[in-house]
Amino acid sequence: MMLWTIVVWLLLAAATSPARAAVYRHTDAQGNIVWSDHPGGTRAAIRAPRVLSPVGASDISVVIPAAPGRFTPYQRVLLKPRSAPVTLEQARRGISLRLETTPRLRPGDRVQLSVDGQRHQSPLFSHVLMAMGLTAGRHALVAEILDSAGTVRQRSRVMTLEVLALSGNDAPPREK
Repeated sequence: MMLWTIVVWLLLAAATSPARAAVYRHTDAQGNIVWSDHPGGTRAAIRAPRVLSPVGASDISVVIPAAPGRFTPYQRVLLKPRSAPVTLEQARRGISLRLETTPRLRPGDRVQLSVDGQRHQSPLFSHVLMAMGLTAGRHALVAEILDSAGTVRQRSRVMTLEVLALSGNDAPPREK
């Protein structure tokens, strides 16, 4: 039994040691940068990646969704209409849409965007939604509020968004 314990500890030590191994950077004959754990280049110091936390991450209820329970409907769910027309070029890049809820979005609830009856964006804990890759024409946009179990519980009214066939650079020439 003691031998198995030693073997397990040695295997665990061997499995965790590459995580602390040195990383080397060198350039191959074609000019490509190659990263390796074998010496032969310059030893590189690799920093841990920066992880961004959601707003209010100190509030643990934002990070961990609330347990599924009874959903309380919002008094108001509204997609703010765009004041300027949207060109095809803007629609391809993405159009940010502002969502207003009363009261503010609750921890555990998420919002997704539906365009022309199809889910367009994954559920997020956000008041900003993004419509990307829209084609020319009219589109029906709806914000859907999901509870912590992922069930759609409430929808905004339909907002019609018209994407103009002409991009900003394709304006028709002026007559003289």
